[in-house]
Amino acid sequence: MSGKLGVHALLFTDRWDAVNASTACRAAAEIGYELIEVLMFDPAALDIPLTRRVTREAGLELRLGMALGSDTDISSSDASVARRGEATVARALEIASELHAPAVSGITYAAFSNYGAPATKDARARVTESLSRLDRRAGELGVRLGLEPVNRYESYLVNTLDEAASLIRASGGANLFIHMDTFHMNIEEGDIAATIQRNAALLGYAHVADSNRGALGGGHFDISSYFRALESVGYAGDYTVEGFSSRVLGEALVGGVRLWREAWQDSLVAARSAYDVVRVARETARAGRKVW
Repeated sequence: MSGKLGVHALLFTDRWDAVNASTACRAAAEIGYELIEVLMFDPAALDIPLTRRVTREAGLELRLGMALGSDTDISSSDASVARRGEATVARALEIASELHAPAVSGITYAAFSNYGAPATKDARARVTESLSRLDRRAGELGVRLGLEPVNRYESYLVNTLDEAASLIRASGGANLFIHMDTFHMNIEEGDIAATIQRNAALLGYAHVADSNRGALGGGHFDISSYFRALESVGYAGDYTVEGFSSRVLGEALVGGVRLWREAWQDSLVAARSAYDVVRVARETARAGRKVW
């Protein structure tokens, strides 16, 4: 496992402004993280010069995440909504190119929403066609696009790694990859090691989060087994620690991720602890032994 270790900006703050962005980047670098992920709900709202400056000053690489909304849902039967969604993802890819980030990934295939019915064949066909076009655009820009399977309460269409792989293959995407998230995998996957084995060729990025989506190591997700599974298939992508606390998130995001409680009060403590948890798990997996 040769990938770099990063931290999600939302572990520190949901306000990506001059003060908070700089503070988060400095803290991440001081702890030892190599990259930071910034989430875009609206790519047009991202301050590109600020993002470039604070990451460079801290010596961090940048990763970009995104989540489409109900008004930018590329699976929508409303053609104008679907077109707006595809344009949103295309703009996010352009921003990645501008900021020299290698990819954009997240809920890039539908909305971050609790759907009341399964995806139709027509919806799948629309998304497949859209991803085919976005894959070509990514290739032109020299970046990649990731599909993050999330749990059934936060989106539909792609809830498992197998579903992400199926959509990627259907679209013929040469620049598409699977973005794993252990919080969602803990809910939706049956045999995590087996699905990693089946989809190894398409794995490109990972969110490392615990079962309760709070402080890493404070839930019941078997992080050691997860890293051993990745080691067994030679995974070489990056990892980003993700966790949320209502202490540092505003009402909109707290409601979005349904994390009403304070998972921690001090982001620095949580970030340092998470760094140590992942470091030990990775080293143990490399050594081929279990210590927990």
